[in-house]
Amino acid sequence: MARKHKAIVHALKVLGIIVTLMVSILLIVSAYGGHVNPQRSAIYALATLAFPIMLGITVVAALLWIVAGKWKISLILWASIIVSWPTVRTISPLNISSHHYTPEEEKTKFKVLTFNVLNFNVNWTKEDNINNKEGQKTVRYILEQDADVVLLQEASLNADYNDLRLMQPFMNQLKKKYPYRDHGYHDQVILSKHPYEVVEDPAVKGGFGSLDDPVNSYHFYARAYDVLVPGHKVRFINVHLKSIGLSADDKQVYMNLTNLKNVEDKNEMRAVKNSLLAKLSGAFRSHAEQASIIRQVIDQGGENVIICGDFNDTPASYAYRTIMGNDMSDAWVECGFGPIHTYHDNRFFFKIDHILYRGDMLATEIRRDKAGSSDHYPLVATFVWKK
Repeated sequence: MARKHKAIVHALKVLGIIVTLMVSILLIVSAYGGHVNPQRSAIYALATLAFPIMLGITVVAALLWIVAGKWKISLILWASIIVSWPTVRTISPLNISSHHYTPEEEKTKFKVLTFNVLNFNVNWTKEDNINNKEGQKTVRYILEQDADVVLLQEASLNADYNDLRLMQPFMNQLKKKYPYRDHGYHDQVILSKHPYEVVEDPAVKGGFGSLDDPVNSYHFYARAYDVLVPGHKVRFINVHLKSIGLSADDKQVYMNLTNLKNVEDKNEMRAVKNSLLAKLSGAFRSHAEQASIIRQVIDQGGENVIICGDFNDTPASYAYRTIMGNDMSDAWVECGFGPIHTYHDNRFFFKIDHILYRGDMLATEIRRDKAGSSDHYPLVATFVWKK
């Protein structure tokens, strides 16, 4: 009997080690899947989405081995975390110190806000939107931040808000605060306290201003501006990479699955495989091409560049890494704390909005605010000039 019990314990231990090795391998694959072009294989791109979950599983498993008195086995898991550390730090930076501004920095620091505003949550077909209190939340938030440069996605200042009685006064304040603005180039809006010039880059066919440009394909929009921040010229690039394009049915299937409803329904499982995964794979392939186009404009730009917006992709993705290159910094990685998500609808919780930069500036503060009425949360970053 004792021999049988010993054999069972040994078998469970072997099984546990095999599972531990599998978890460690999956963590590393999800950490570095973004180095593989999804146009070659989208499997690795899909794996990057699972990285935060795999990281959590790895940590819990390592702690369980320690509690079980098998700390040597836990070293396999800790080693995989160390190997994956560059991605761990990108997903969850742990910056705890705050920047102390010099008097000169206080005078010259500037703030940047990026926000996918979901068209200010206006639904023109609904009678109750005449007062549009939801859109009012978003505009009020933008006004309160008092940023030097605001880059909005899925926005248009050309829309007729005259019928929205509570909205119009706030829109008027917005236009008064920001005398330099683009009213909505393919729903890409810039609001600036400082003058700017629109960039027409010859490196891309037709430049960013051309409707024939592949930059302006369905739900993939980009606009570049050279903003004259006092004493410096900064190239701002406002981007919205292609949306995943999930239908209402796709989202409902996902909601049912996450509610543990009908999880044994083969039709729903097939729908997830054929729709959700297929659309994600297609979007990641498109993002790879779009990111290379954006990178061209970065490479042809000046020294000081800030690119931000809705990437529709995570910090572990190929598109993010392509845009980052070897010369950009991520404001959240430099001065943020912990893992966050900026998209929060239909139980999809991902950080797909980013603020990247290079040049003579330094990000000193960044916040993710749970504000407004969009399905995205805004990011607000403060920059100072290096000495």
